[in-house]
Amino acid sequence: MNPVEDSIHEVENENINQRGTENRIWSSLSADRLLEKLSRPELAILYTDLKAYGERALKEPMPSLSFRLYRQFSDTGERKAYEEAYFDRRGRLAAVTMLALDLSRPNAMQVLEDMLWDICGEYTWCLTAHLGTGEVDQVDGNIDLFAAETVHMLAEVVTIHAERLDRLVIERIRFEAERRIFTPLYRDQRKFHWQTADHNWSAVCGGCCGMAALLLLEDEPTLRESICQTVRCMDAFLSGYGEDGGCAEGIGYWVYGFGYFTYYAEMLREYSKGELDLLTGSKITAIAAFPLRVHLSGGTYVNYSDSAEKEEIPSGLLSLLASRVGLQVDLPLHIPLFTEDPCHRWAHLLRNVMWSDPKMYGDEGASSQAERGFIFQNLGWMIAKGSLDSPDTKRTNGGPLHVAISVKGGHNDEPHNHNDLGQFIIHCGGENILCDPGAGLYTQAYFAPDREQLLHISSSGHNVPLIEGQEQSSGRQAQAHVLEAKLAEGGGELNTTLDLTSAYSGAASLARYTRQFHWKMASGGSRNGAELHLIDHFHWKSRMVSSAERFSSVDDSDAGCSSVVERWMSRVQPEVVMSGNLRWQGVHGTVHMTYDANQWQVLTEAIDTVDHDNVPVTFYRTSLSWTGAIDETEVRTERPNPLETVCEVRFIIEPKMGETEVSMRE
Repeated sequence: MNPVEDSIHEVENENINQRGTENRIWSSLSADRLLEKLSRPELAILYTDLKAYGERALKEPMPSLSFRLYRQFSDTGERKAYEEAYFDRRGRLAAVTMLALDLSRPNAMQVLEDMLWDICGEYTWCLTAHLGTGEVDQVDGNIDLFAAETVHMLAEVVTIHAERLDRLVIERIRFEAERRIFTPLYRDQRKFHWQTADHNWSAVCGGCCGMAALLLLEDEPTLRESICQTVRCMDAFLSGYGEDGGCAEGIGYWVYGFGYFTYYAEMLREYSKGELDLLTGSKITAIAAFPLRVHLSGGTYVNYSDSAEKEEIPSGLLSLLASRVGLQVDLPLHIPLFTEDPCHRWAHLLRNVMWSDPKMYGDEGASSQAERGFIFQNLGWMIAKGSLDSPDTKRTNGGPLHVAISVKGGHNDEPHNHNDLGQFIIHCGGENILCDPGAGLYTQAYFAPDREQLLHISSSGHNVPLIEGQEQSSGRQAQAHVLEAKLAEGGGELNTTLDLTSAYSGAASLARYTRQFHWKMASGGSRNGAELHLIDHFHWKSRMVSSAERFSSVDDSDAGCSSVVERWMSRVQPEVVMSGNLRWQGVHGTVHMTYDANQWQVLTEAIDTVDHDNVPVTFYRTSLSWTGAIDETEVRTERPNPLETVCEVRFIIEPKMGETEVSMRE
């Protein structure tokens, strides 16, 4: 049995009645202890941020979740306005909960009671995007991520302030928790899709409802059912991870899913006096290490799927994992501000306050040799990291300039999938210069059929080619086959070859497509840089095209069978240094790309879009269009592979040069 199955076995054979009621309340969840934690110097900035938000909440009425906002998603597919009001309500409740710890603020407790009463009266705790058309039968008994987060938050708030809250408010919270969550889930045992999901939903929904049950449920049979159900949810969640600990959903959803897994696991361990411990085993240790392995430098991460480059890892979560599984945190301590989280998640806030421990943090670059690069064998991600000497005196942190590359394999039916097989990132000095677009704005269309037409999801928004006018196809059958993946000790050299043929099922004349990466850090002498040598081989079937069937436009879907367009995405606008040489000038580093200008024509276009938070962003997509052609004359020659197109480019990554050095180089 794995640890989760062992835990289920223990729960089912344990007489929970003998535990007594003294363990029901999470022992660390007390008002006095929270107030003491908030007075620590490392939390001063967080507390100032929290108080400012809370002071506004004390003076202003709660934003309304009006019928007009409720209907907006089913009518137009837009969800932003409703969610902004929804999350602001949760944020105000969280901030005022903390302010009410101060006994010199009697008005805070009065406002807190009104807020709790107001949230108990919401038509639904679910987001409208998870309710279909929002009819009554879709609301009744429905439990989504945010209904689960809400019941968990209310359970912990009422636990913290149990001695001061009005009895009617406490009874109302228990009543609503029973009606909306415990009865459909544990008593009626309705089946929800997330109970067997192998991604964040099982951990978040199961864990939040499970924590609320540990704090609020009083009858032992229902509590026992809750524990058994929740542990099975956690088992389903872990099934989505391989033994390498890689999260296909990306770092943002690692925080979400594994964060709530950890939060439930720790409460269950404390509740059971250590008898039920889900945070054990090599797989858990590998999952816990994921954020450090995909951290490139300066708080910037590998951000495949729907993740952001800059991700706030909850300091409490990392501190707890460092303590429990021996995680080496090679990052400086940063406690996220409450207002930095647009969802204002209570679970992260509370545990950042309770668990953040400066002693668990180190310095960037102080990781073990194994973390200088990593190959996720199950996930199909390859990462190599290194450092360069930097003459840039404007850098504030001093020390070496960190550089890295990441390559993505996998398949095109992953959770929060993007069609991005063969995608890669070039990183330098805290910046992904050749980048991944990450998550787009969540709308109805983002999760609807034909979603792969959207830039953030389509291969057109990634560093992968267009072949015969065809983008990558969706589905499990589109898979990157790893032919080679070798990482030298210390991460200084990475060699990877992927067969990506199945990703382009729409390219009728494509016989085989392979992509090779050769990454190497400069060593010795006066060299101070890193190099990525990328070689794409496109093998064609026997059908020939004449030299007149040349590819003429990056948007020409009727191009000849051997038409290829390579594409590179960046937030930095590239400059043409000379024919066959482009340059992306980052904040602290420079990426040069050299290519055969006789065979490839370059074009850069600006693409305006919005990110996940609806903030405008411009990407610069640089395309290399193949201008050669295969004809019958070439086939009759002694050329070894007449039915092959090869794109060979070199990326040189160097520290940023001063203006004098640039002019001398040019």
